[in-house]
Amino acid sequence: MNTLKTAAALFTVCVSCNSLAQTISDSTNAPTLEDYVRKVVTTNPEVQASYRQLQVAMSDVDIARGGFRPQIDALASSSYTDRNFGLEQEFAGHTAEIALTQMLYDGFLTSSEVKRFKQAQVVRLFELFNEIEQKALETSQAYLDVQLFREQLRLAEENLITHVDVFKQIEESVQAGVGRRADLEQISGRLSLAESNVLTELSNLHDVTARFLRIVGEKPAPELEPVNVSSAYLDVNVTDIKTLLNNAYVTNPQFNAAIYNIDAQRYGVQSAKSLYHPRVDLTASYGANTRDQAALNNTIIEASVGINFSYNLYNGGSDAAAIRQALSQVDLAKDLRDKACIDMRQTVQIAYNDIINISDQLPSLNAHRLSSDRVRTAYMDQFTIGERSLLDLLDSENEYYESSRAYREAQFTLEKARVRLLAASGNLAQTLGVKRSDVPEVLELAEEKVTFDPNYVCPAQRTHFEDDANILKRDSDRDGIVDLWDDCNDSTPGAAVDDFGCEAAKVDPKASEFTIDNANIINTIKVNIEFASNSSKIRDEYAASLNDVIAALEQDENTGVIIHGHASLDGDASYNQRLSERRANAVASMLMSITDIEPRRITAVGYGETRPLIDEESESANKRNRRIEASIIQLPPSQ
Repeated sequence: MNTLKTAAALFTVCVSCNSLAQTISDSTNAPTLEDYVRKVVTTNPEVQASYRQLQVAMSDVDIARGGFRPQIDALASSSYTDRNFGLEQEFAGHTAEIALTQMLYDGFLTSSEVKRFKQAQVVRLFELFNEIEQKALETSQAYLDVQLFREQLRLAEENLITHVDVFKQIEESVQAGVGRRADLEQISGRLSLAESNVLTELSNLHDVTARFLRIVGEKPAPELEPVNVSSAYLDVNVTDIKTLLNNAYVTNPQFNAAIYNIDAQRYGVQSAKSLYHPRVDLTASYGANTRDQAALNNTIIEASVGINFSYNLYNGGSDAAAIRQALSQVDLAKDLRDKACIDMRQTVQIAYNDIINISDQLPSLNAHRLSSDRVRTAYMDQFTIGERSLLDLLDSENEYYESSRAYREAQFTLEKARVRLLAASGNLAQTLGVKRSDVPEVLELAEEKVTFDPNYVCPAQRTHFEDDANILKRDSDRDGIVDLWDDCNDSTPGAAVDDFGCEAAKVDPKASEFTIDNANIINTIKVNIEFASNSSKIRDEYAASLNDVIAALEQDENTGVIIHGHASLDGDASYNQRLSERRANAVASMLMSITDIEPRRITAVGYGETRPLIDEESESANKRNRRIEASIIQLPPSQ
C-alpha cells in the first residue's frame, strides 16, 4: 500500500503542476512558434546588442567620410603679460584666428578607410542576421522540447495509471487468498519504475521550461500550437545534399559575414600602405592680434592661403608593422571564413542526414507502436480470463510505453532537424515570417557586393555512407531488392525478380505472335490494384480486380492481354523501371495462377515513370501513378 500511496501523492504533484501551468498565460488563444520567435527577435538582449553593434559600425562610416571634408578651427586667446624688457613691460593681449584645412591627397587613406568601414558594417549586419537565426533556432528547439516533454509526461502518467489499476487488482486478489504474493511484489516493482518515469519526465519538463524562460523571457503557455515546418527550401533541395550546401553558402549569414570581413580587411591593407604616401593639404587662415611684433598696442591682421606638403621619411618602423598587422588581419579573416564553412557544412550535413534517416524510421516506429498497442489490449483481455501471466501483461504495457515514447520523440526530433537545417541555411526566420523592420538591406550598406565560387571557397563534400556500405540499402546484384531481403543474390542483370530477389517467371514476348507496338488494341481496362511504395506484392484482396480481364479473354480465345505496369515519379528512374516490370509480372503471374488462359496470350510490360497520370511528386499523385492497366488485344490466328 505504500507504493500506491506514493503514486497518489505523485498524481497530486502532477495536478499541481498542471494547475500552475494554467496561470502561465492569460491568452485565450494558443500562441504559435512564430509569436514567440517574433518576440525574441524584438526583445532578446543578445539580438539588441548585435543591432547596437550595427549602429556603431554605421557611425564608423560617417566618421571616416569626414576625412573628405574640410576642417575648420576657430582659435582665440587672451592673456596678461608681465616682463622686464621692451617698451611695454606689463600689458594684456588678445588674439583671434579662424583656420581651414582641406585634405587634397593622403595616399587614399581616407577612401580606403571609408570602404573598409562600409564592408565592416555589412559584416555587422550579417552578424545581426546570424544572431536572429540562432535565437529563432533556440526558441524553436525550446518550444518543441516543451511540447515533447509535455507529451512524454502524458504518456508516463497514462502508464502509471495502468500500473496502479493492475496493482489494485492484484492486491485485491492476494487479500482474497486467490492471488500470489510474488505477483504483488512484481507489480510493486513495476509500479515504482512507472513512478520513476513520471518523475523523470517532470524533471525534463522543468528543465526545458527554464530554458524557454531564459530565451523568450516568459514561461510557455499551457497550450501551444503544433509545429509543422514547411519550406520550399526543404521540399525542393533536401534530396540533393550538394545543391543544399551550395544554396546554404549563399544564404548563411555567418558565412557571408566571414566573406565580407575578408574584403573589409583587404581595404585595411590599403589603408596601411597609404602611410608610405605624402600628404597634401590646402590651408587658409585669417586672424587678428591686438599687439604687434614689438608687443605695442597696435592691432594687426594677417590672412594666408597655401598648400602644405608633408612626407614622412622614417617613423620608427611603425608603418611597416601596420602593414604586417593588416595582412595578418586578412589571414585571420580567411581562417574565420574556413571555420564558418566547416561549422555550416557540418550542421547542414548532420541535419540533412537526420531528416532522411528519421523520415525512414517513422513508419517502422509507428508500426511498432500500433502493434504494441494491439498486443497490450489483447494481453489485457487474456490476462483477465487467466490466459496470460502478469509478466506478459506488464511487459506488453512497458513495450507500448517505450514504443510510444520513441515514436513521439522521433517526430519532434525530425522537426528539430528541419529547423536546424533552415537555421544553418539562414532561412528559418524568413520561413517563420519573422523580420526586423529597422534593418537596412545589404546592398544599401555595402561598398560592393562580394561574389564567390562555393566550389572553390567551400566545396561540398559527401560524408554519409554510400548505399553499398548501408545494410538497409545494400544491393549487390542491383536488382532493386536489398541484400537483407534478397534470397537470390546473383540474379541475372536486368532480369525481373520477385519481392525476394529471385527471377520471376514471366511471359516471353517472343512466344506471342505479335509485337507490343503494333498490337491491335480492342479495349483498355483499368485494374484496381494498389501497391505499397517500393513493393510489387499483391494482396489477396485484389484477386477480384482481374475479373473484367478474365471475362474479356474468355469471350474470345483469339484475344490476349498486355499488362502495363507503372511507377510513381518518386525515386530513381532506373529503379522505378525495374519496379514497374516486377509489378506487371506479378499481375501476369497472378492472372495465370487463377485461370487456365494460355501463357502466350499474356504479356507483361513495365514503363517505369515514363507515363505518369499526374506529372508531380505528391502523396496523392504518387498513389495514382503507381497503377496497373490492361489492354485487350486481338491476336493473330494460331499456326
